[in-house]
Amino acid sequence: MIAVQPGRILPEAQARRARAFVAGARPTVHARTAATVMLLRDTRRGLEVYVHLRHTAMAFAGGMIAFPGGCVDPGDHDPGSESADLPGWAEGLDTDPATSRAFVRAAIRETHEETGVRLDPADLVPWARWVSPRFEERRYDTWFFLAALPPGQEAADVSGEVEHVEWLPPATAIERAGAGELVMLPPTYAVLDELRGFATAAEALAAGVGRVIDTIQPGWVDDGEHVRVLLPSDPDYPGDDPGDLR
Repeated sequence: MIAVQPGRILPEAQARRARAFVAGARPTVHARTAATVMLLRDTRRGLEVYVHLRHTAMAFAGGMIAFPGGCVDPGDHDPGSESADLPGWAEGLDTDPATSRAFVRAAIRETHEETGVRLDPADLVPWARWVSPRFEERRYDTWFFLAALPPGQEAADVSGEVEHVEWLPPATAIERAGAGELVMLPPTYAVLDELRGFATAAEALAAGVGRVIDTIQPGWVDDGEHVRVLLPSDPDYPGDDPGDLR
């Protein structure tokens, strides 16, 4: 049997949906635009990322570790709302200026609604973009941003949507996932795995400036024991998901 990273094995609920999709029992739904923010801070034990454990009853990613974030709302497209214009945003997000502003506003709004932290557009650095696999019943086209925790502010659960919040070194989060202590979706695992290579928030933010971001839509394959996630860089991608439907 192939040894697979924990972040490449779908949790059982997602595995069931993937198998049902392949069997033709589940339709494809449109991916809603969304934004999420990885808040960073420096401590004596190194770089830490703010994560929360979502309530098990949550419709999406229940019982899993995630970052603050959510869907882009209609109000985020309002040209009269607080400006989110920055040079290069549209190019960095590979979209038009109006859409890039909506992503940024959603990232800032959701972070404040879930943690109480107020960010400025200039605080955000685009890091990754993931589109949910076609088997998911709730699909998202999500931009992941980095942001350092602003001086004098503290993050806390102010939304009531989570069971537990924690600041973790990325390497610790990955180790706990490997031990089965934390459950996370592949995008969460992937970005944490990337962040564990940085010693400080400043290093991570600097690495994100000008970063080339390719949209990742995972494929998958059922090996009989697990449903494994496949990424575009894998030789056997796209497995059971050959389409590019968003």
